[in-house]
Formats: sequence, C-alpha cells, structure tokens
Amino acid sequence: MAARRRGTSKPALLSLNKAWWALPVVAGLALYTFFLRSVHVYGDQHYYLINPDSYFFHWLAGRIMNGIGPPDVPPSVFQADTYTLHSGLAYPMAYIAKAIAAVSDLSAADSLDFTAKFLPPLLGVVIMAMIYMVASKIYNRRVALLSSFAWAALGHAILYGGAAGNVDRDVLNILLLSTGAFVLYLSRDWQLRMGGKNVGWLAGGLIVLVIEAALYLEWNFVGPTLLLAIIIASAFGGAILFSANEAKNGQDARQGLRAAMSTARWRTFGLIIGANAMAVAALYPQSGSWFGTATRTLAGGGAAAIDELQGVWARGFLDFANYHFFLIPITIGLYLAWKRKEQGTIFFASWYLCLVILSMFSSRVLIYAAPAACLLAGVGLSSVWDWGGWNMTRPILNRIAVGSLFCLMILTSFIMVSLVLATPKMVLDEDWRDALTYMRDRSADESVVLSWWDNGYWILDVAQRRPVADNGYYGWDTKRIADIRKAYLTTEPAEAVKIMDRYGADFLVFSELDSAPVIVSWPYRPRQVDGKYPSFPQDSLAARSLAGKLTLEADLEVWYPPPNSTNRGVVILRRTQP
Repeated sequence: MAARRRGTSKPALLSLNKAWWALPVVAGLALYTFFLRSVHVYGDQHYYLINPDSYFFHWLAGRIMNGIGPPDVPPSVFQADTYTLHSGLAYPMAYIAKAIAAVSDLSAADSLDFTAKFLPPLLGVVIMAMIYMVASKIYNRRVALLSSFAWAALGHAILYGGAAGNVDRDVLNILLLSTGAFVLYLSRDWQLRMGGKNVGWLAGGLIVLVIEAALYLEWNFVGPTLLLAIIIASAFGGAILFSANEAKNGQDARQGLRAAMSTARWRTFGLIIGANAMAVAALYPQSGSWFGTATRTLAGGGAAAIDELQGVWARGFLDFANYHFFLIPITIGLYLAWKRKEQGTIFFASWYLCLVILSMFSSRVLIYAAPAACLLAGVGLSSVWDWGGWNMTRPILNRIAVGSLFCLMILTSFIMVSLVLATPKMVLDEDWRDALTYMRDRSADESVVLSWWDNGYWILDVAQRRPVADNGYYGWDTKRIADIRKAYLTTEPAEAVKIMDRYGADFLVFSELDSAPVIVSWPYRPRQVDGKYPSFPQDSLAARSLAGKLTLEADLEVWYPPPNSTNRGVVILRRTQP
C-alpha cells in the first residue's frame, strides 16, 4: 500500500478530487467568472452597455421604474411583437434597481446603471455554480471544476453569459435553456413516489414545460424551439451513436438501437412533445408566422441580411474563435462520447452538435451551445489532466504541455475581454455620449430623429427620443432603410429635407462610427474595389457634414456640435422650419 502511494498516486495538493479543495477553488472560480465579465466597467473610457440591443432593455427598465412602461405608438409604426416588451432583463433590472434606490443614497438612474452593470455577471456566476453541481452529480469534482473553469473563460460565455451591461435576453435564456436541459437529464434518476408509483419522470417533464412557458414569454417561439431541439437531439443522439457503433463492429445495428432506446426517457419525452403539440394547436393563429419565420431562415441557408441571423459559414466560421483553445478539449470530449458511450457525455455531445448544426442557419444559436461545450471541455480537460498525469514519475514535458494549455486559455480569456473595449459599434463612445446627452437636454421630448437603423436604440435610450428606425422596437424595413441611405448619400440637402418630412423627423444624425461600406453598398454586402471598401462620396451630405463643410442649406443647419466644440465624431442637423 505504501509503495503504491509513493509510486503511482497523484500528489495530494494536485488532486482536484480532494473534498477540501472544492470550496476555495469554486469560490475562486466564481470571482474569476465575475471579474472577467465586469472588468470593462471599471474604467471610464466608454459607456458600459456593450450590446446594441441592451439599450432597448435599459430604456424600458427606466420607464418601468417610473411606472410608465413602453410608450403608446401607432400600430403602423410599432414593429415589435408583444414578447419584446417582456423580455431581456428589463423587468428584473427595474425592480432590483428600485429596491437599491429605496435603501441607498443612489438616484433612480444611478441605481439602474449599477444594476445593469452587476446583475448579468451575477447571473453568470449562478450558471457557473449550476454547471459545477450538474457535473459533480454526473461525473466528479474534477470534471465539475474544469467545466466551471471553461464557463469562466469561454468567449461565448464571457460575452453573452453575463457580461456587465449586456442586458439583452441572452444570459437569461442561457440560464433557462440550461436549467431545462439539466432537469431533463437528471430527472431520469428522480425517485418520487405517489400511490406506490415513481412519478419522478412526470415531475421532470412538468418542470421542463414550465421553463418552456417562461422561454415563450421571454423569446416567443424561438426559445421553446431551441429547448425542444435539444430534447429531441438528446432522445435520439444516443440511439444513433449506439446503432452506428454496432454496425461499425460488424454486428446487428438493431441491437445497439434497442440498447439505446431502453435508456431513453421516453415517458418524459412523450409528455413534452404532446404538450408542445397542444400548445401549437391552441396558438394556431400565431403558428403560421412561426413556421414562416423558421422556413425562411432554413430556406435562406444562413445568408440573412442581419449579421447575427447569418449562418456561421457566412461569417467565415469566426464564431468558433470564441472557443479559442477550448476547441482542443471539446473535440476530445466529443471523441470520448463516441468511445466511452457515457450517457451524460452523449447527452452534452448531442446538445452541442444539434445547436452547431442549427448555427449554420443562424450564428446566434451557437451562443446557447456554450453550457454543453463547457461540460464537454470539462470531460476533455479531465482526460488531458490524466494524460499529463501530475504524477512525478511521468515525463516533465507532459506536465509542461498541460500547464501551457491552461495558461493559454487564461491569457486568451483576458485578451477577449480587452477586445470588447476596441470593438466599433459594440460600445457607445464619448462623442456619441456627448451628442445624445446634448440632444436629451436641449430638444423637445416629442422630437423624432433620422439616422442609420443600428443607431436607433442609442437614440432611444441615451437621448430619450424616438428614432425613425431601430433594431426592432420601432423597427425597420427596406423602404425606410433605402430612404435613410438616400439621406446619407444625397448631394442635395433639399432631398434629405423631403425624406425627413416623410417621417416627421426633426433631426438628422451622422457619425464617424457609421459604416460607410455597409451604407453605400446596402442592400448588398460590401465588396472591395481596387483593394478598398467604398466610402461616402466627398460631396454627399454625410461626408460634408462630418468634414465640417455644411452650415445652413435648404432648411438644414448644424445643430451639434456647438461652436468651438472639439467633438467632430457626431454631427446633428436640425430642420430650421418645423
């Protein structure tokens, strides 16, 4: 016994399965998780909201705090579905911010800003804790700790799984989807007796259905559909794997299929599928638009005009860069799912691969594969850990290789966080902040603003003014986008005035952050000509305004920046005649 302990056992201080390690290591991972998601708010170089859609939810939360909710607008203008008003972190933020304001000296606005900064990272820590507990239940402490580390440092998890100021619906939906998937898997072992019968499967199915209902309120049909896709993939993933493996070994594939089917949770699966079928029938008037949206997305093959709805292939597979060095253990985890046929690893592999396939039609879907990717990475890293050995009798190069991999993962996670600060259109820079604050303080409340559509939520939230077009609340369409493009590129200010009249706009805003190649090339993708992307023509209204060559023409005057201002990054033109 003593000889084996000296020769082959792992040093006590390096064993991640030691119980006394768990609490301090998990606490350290929680701090690491929180820090990576909030480090960008500790400087003042940019506005803290990092996701364009977050400005809508921040704006809505402010209105909820004031007891007024969304504004009443004509149906012909309002583009958003009802669910848009009840999604994201708007309502939780508003209620938490009101509570903070009630017990502190912070103003309502400051308490909302504080909540928007630190609620998402806290939810990121909650997801990390959930991943740890699930991995501990299915595997062991080592896999749990390594999976939690993956969640802390994975790119998709950092940016969408709790980044401070990202109060879009992503972190909440990741939490809901993950909870539903984990309950589905773990409920197979629940032993709940009623009348002498085990109804654990029923309890699990009902909890999943409640989560589906929450996802529907949060994200319309898309949320429940993604959870349903994970459920279907998990039901058949193991069956396909076992069957294919039997066939590979020259045996009857039906034997493997029967073996896999015997382990599936068919009662829970049947309950969920049946309830979803009844829900679709009850909501039949809406289901037509759901199927239409899904069909258009699939038929488009991931070539949508909106960036996040493009397939990962259309974006050059750059979305997978968010996995950085974790691609190595994730690949190992997928291999181990095939090799070892462990039920848990097969479940997470089915979840991950299902959403990877769907991401070929919409890259946004890949975000929701992050928890499964973390658990696969945990399995793979645990295998790498064993390969490295951490045993003093193993070659030192193995330990160096494993240690280097962890260092690269940690270093890359910090690099990815730093890139948030340097990403155009991700953050609101000082020029935009000053211009929109100026507009909020010096323009009429009912003013309407014409600008490129992806500036809309900035205008809505920071300036508190109504944009002609935005990311979804007031919406956009090809006619409006074409008119706005014409206002940018026209050489005749009078033509821009006519377009402003058409939409009742009082202001026209240009910015150096506006993507000239995108606007000039719209509705097509920008293409290089002679090695250069197109820019605004020098005699266009946008170019002349940004160059300071416009003063007063055709009832348009430069309203911002004021005289002697050093801010030239944003120019606001105002109608001189109402």
